[in-house]
Amino acid sequence: MLGCFFFIVGLTIGSFLNVCIYRIPKKKSLVSPRSFCPSCNTPVRWYDNIPVFSYLLLRGHCRDCKAHISIRYPLVELLTGYLFVQLYVFAQYRHESPCVFAGYLALCCALIISTFVDLELLIIPNEVTFVGMPLAIVFSVLCPGLHNEPDTLRNFSLTGIVRFDALIASVCGVLVGGGLVFFCSVLGKWVFRKEAMGFGDVKLLGMVGGMVGWKLAVAIFFVAPFFGLFMGIPVLLMKKKHLIPYGPFLSLATLVCIVWQDYFIEIINTYIQLFTVLFTGFHS
Repeated sequence: MLGCFFFIVGLTIGSFLNVCIYRIPKKKSLVSPRSFCPSCNTPVRWYDNIPVFSYLLLRGHCRDCKAHISIRYPLVELLTGYLFVQLYVFAQYRHESPCVFAGYLALCCALIISTFVDLELLIIPNEVTFVGMPLAIVFSVLCPGLHNEPDTLRNFSLTGIVRFDALIASVCGVLVGGGLVFFCSVLGKWVFRKEAMGFGDVKLLGMVGGMVGWKLAVAIFFVAPFFGLFMGIPVLLMKKKHLIPYGPFLSLATLVCIVWQDYFIEIINTYIQLFTVLFTGFHS
């Protein structure tokens, strides 16, 4: 029953995310005017604004002008509903607090907006990342469970103050996540003599790092290229495009790393221990 509830909530929020995806790049208000047809500007009736069902009943066309409605609208709604359910199942499995669950839902919404705007316009809106980064830090302080680590490291404290530990972890996540992509962008521009990655990707992983911490930010940085390799190269070959949006790959890698966070954090900790041993042995 709760899974059905979160699916319906996801559909409803997905409808609002569609508004954000359309209006944010155009610098339009998210609350006024109410939903309207982009072709004829006719306000959408309430019974034509029911997530997914209205699209199916209208067969993907405006009731008034018969213009085609993008398939993106029901896809975003269904994707949001599906991810909400999956994150609920994940939070239940890990016995996460409602606060942590809410943080993952908020991050999921930001990733969906960034992904679909990037797919259409090859930009990641500042309204998402510049607002998301400070909110991620604030949310981490209010909900320090976001930065807990599994097993023996769960109770480790750097300062002895849990919320201050979470603040440090979040800020480090912003710096490491954004710094890795920025370094890759600078290096790519130096090697290939052209823009390799946009600054929007820097801000996106910085925002994500603020929510999940620097270790998962590192994992996301290394996982995302695999999705780019298997999904981006066919696009380059079929459409002959030289630019592909990288935000969707970062977003997909983020969700994968959150669900498999114990595994990825264990890998990062293993490398930290390895480098510590090598560094200590070198100096001894």
